[in-house]
Amino acid sequence: MEIGEEMLDGEVVKINLSGRMDLAGVNAIESEFSSMTAAPRMAVIVDMSGVPYMSSIGIRSLLIRAKSVTGRGGKYVLTGLQSDVLNVLQVSGIDKLITICDDLASASRSVK
Repeated sequence: MEIGEEMLDGEVVKINLSGRMDLAGVNAIESEFSSMTAAPRMAVIVDMSGVPYMSSIGIRSLLIRAKSVTGRGGKYVLTGLQSDVLNVLQVSGIDKLITICDDLASASRSVK
């Protein structure tokens, strides 16, 4: 798995994920993912357009990062979900806990 970040509109950080969010993939990015969502970051968009597969460990990683950001009053959204990954998040009920946006424009509006 690969991870990268870019700053949008001042304080908004966009984290780009690419690869399988399985045990090996999550282990490869966990430390960087944690630091990219750490304080003082308050507006985080996770672009998952490069993620074709997600296991339960991937769900756990997303939830931990969301709790970290929202727990300090920030906003955390997902965007760019492929249909299989979106289905996993809907079936598991994660879409009720983490905001999912259809595109980057709506994700940007959602974190402001």
